[in-house]
Amino acid sequence: MKLYTTEKIRNIGLVGHGGTGKTSLAEAMLFHTGANTRIGKVDDDTSVMNYDPEETKRKATVGTSLAAVEYKDHKINLLDAPGFDDFLGEVYKISGAVDMAIVTINAQSGIEVGTEKNWNLLEETKTPRIVYLSKLDKENINLDKVLTQLKNFDSKITPVIVPWGTFEGLKGVIDLIDMKAYAYNDDKGKAIEAKDIPADQKDFVTPLRESMVESIVECDEALMEKFFDGQEISPDELRGALRKGIAKNEIKPLVSGMALKSIGTENVLDFIVNCCPSPAECRVLPTVKSGTEEEVTLKNDPNGPVCGFIFKKINELAGDMIFMRAVSGTFNSGVEYYNPTTENFERFSSFSTLRGKTKIDIEKVVAGDIVVLVKPKNSTHGHTLCDKNNQLTVKVPTLPQAKLTYAVNPRTKQDQEKMGTGLNTLCADDGVLTYKFDPELGQGLLSGLGDTQIDVAISKLKARWNVDVDITKPKIPYRETIKGKSRVQGKHKKQSGGRGQYGDVWVRFEPNPGNDFEFVDEIVGGAVPKNFVPAVEKGLQEARRRGVLAGFPTIGFKAIIDFGSYHDVDSSEMAFKLAALLAFKKGIAEAKPVLLEPIYEVAVTVPDEFMGAIIGDLNSRRGRILGMEPMGGHQVVKAHVPLAEMYKYATDLKSMTQSRADFNMNFSSYEEVPANVTDQIIKEYKVADEEAEA
Repeated sequence: MKLYTTEKIRNIGLVGHGGTGKTSLAEAMLFHTGANTRIGKVDDDTSVMNYDPEETKRKATVGTSLAAVEYKDHKINLLDAPGFDDFLGEVYKISGAVDMAIVTINAQSGIEVGTEKNWNLLEETKTPRIVYLSKLDKENINLDKVLTQLKNFDSKITPVIVPWGTFEGLKGVIDLIDMKAYAYNDDKGKAIEAKDIPADQKDFVTPLRESMVESIVECDEALMEKFFDGQEISPDELRGALRKGIAKNEIKPLVSGMALKSIGTENVLDFIVNCCPSPAECRVLPTVKSGTEEEVTLKNDPNGPVCGFIFKKINELAGDMIFMRAVSGTFNSGVEYYNPTTENFERFSSFSTLRGKTKIDIEKVVAGDIVVLVKPKNSTHGHTLCDKNNQLTVKVPTLPQAKLTYAVNPRTKQDQEKMGTGLNTLCADDGVLTYKFDPELGQGLLSGLGDTQIDVAISKLKARWNVDVDITKPKIPYRETIKGKSRVQGKHKKQSGGRGQYGDVWVRFEPNPGNDFEFVDEIVGGAVPKNFVPAVEKGLQEARRRGVLAGFPTIGFKAIIDFGSYHDVDSSEMAFKLAALLAFKKGIAEAKPVLLEPIYEVAVTVPDEFMGAIIGDLNSRRGRILGMEPMGGHQVVKAHVPLAEMYKYATDLKSMTQSRADFNMNFSSYEEVPANVTDQIIKEYKVADEEAEA
């Protein structure tokens, strides 16, 4: 591929609710720019963009793919992101790498929950956007209704290219800037005829045109003065002002098309080239001098300091591959670039771009372009590459936190190591998925945004590392404590012919709320020699790892050694350690032991209409409502809820609220488990221990 200057590059992210035609639009662009000989389809496995085996199997996008296309002496980098909630992290990744997003909306369905989530994310990252009205061949489309809905959703949405008919009457699209109707006269979308606006469409387009002009001139003061003076404004002037407005996020133009039927795609491509800003006109993510908070102002300038950030990483059999957005300077092959995060260098012998899975070589990477780098040594998502003498760090959008956790175990012990390697690799690439091994409970924990994301990870684990795993409900890290006091003797005495073992201690056990464990030495008169006292503490420390009720660590207590005895020959550190163990088991059992459970503070952000259902559900989970507060048209419900009751809450919350609510949770404290629940937990965990020992 030839080298394009920054001004000739367009970086576009395709986002939206699942099934609204993002990938189909990308496939249509590939076809209309000559990058493919036909429009690939997801349903028949001919898609260029959905090439991952998981995408082929599921008939849906599960990871962002890149396609660089050339059109009218411009390079358009298309990043096609998944529409499922579970993969929203992919949209976060590309939001900083693209200069604008195309948000696809089904003309029949209008705004859906995925639209809202993606839109809010793009608002958060201040990413300019276009709305693409898709699925125009569906019946029962009410264009007036959907356009009104969009305007109410965001007043900056402004129709620019609108449908010419719908369903069986779909003929093409109408461009409100040049006031021409474009008829698509063949099934390949190549025979396009520009016509005057048909008479039966004038009542529809005239008010839209007037409203569009008013919105566009607001983006340019000089043009606004001309407008109010009653002067004619040319299509080129409108396009120039629109370009400025998009770059500043002051206007969000709406375009239309039916990708699979080759209607409107070339109009959209022309719009991208003529009306959308190049990187030279767009914002750069906040950048600081590495290791400081001192901000550095960068522009997408090929002559500026070299700086690029990595927004995505994937792992393939052939090796790792990272996606980098160059924000300043020019990257050349064979040159070492510094990674301030790892404090190491990266050197790449060549640069590539992609069309789906096909690599295309490029000579160098100029500011504003997107590149694929193969086999990095130590760089991953979120890292910056720069000059060692001018160390910079780009602040990329923070990825969402995983909300659903499963315990994951290999079906054979031999696969334990391979499972860990595979899951750690997948999680490092994904950035949202997390995997960790909990040594206390002996379980691996895999967390993600939802069941589909976790299912895809497990499927990839099987395909790539040939590891079968089972997922189950995670064990809960309960704790044990005491509510009463006791004083007991722990005596270990053993005689077996030779030197014996003798250790004897008296220990008082008392509650010590808010503390982990405190050991106090009150021995007087040498009843227990000082050199054996540390062994007593060590024995108690080891003993408390496994409590007397259900085998959980014991916390919140004080152990005071106040008396004991010893033998000149038979006493030893080991004997006193064992004596302490006996004292613990007996003393804790007599001091009213209780079970504690982890309590989390849960904050649920929910639309008003679902408030009743959310509060009722939290109460059913033994939750304690702390309060509510309004936030941006939603309510935030805060509650203290036992961790044991939050299993699969992410999935249940989607069901209760049509995926319109979100939540986060953070550890708060340990609290006593109700008596009726305690018996059930003790029985459950003792049975599990017996099965494990068997």
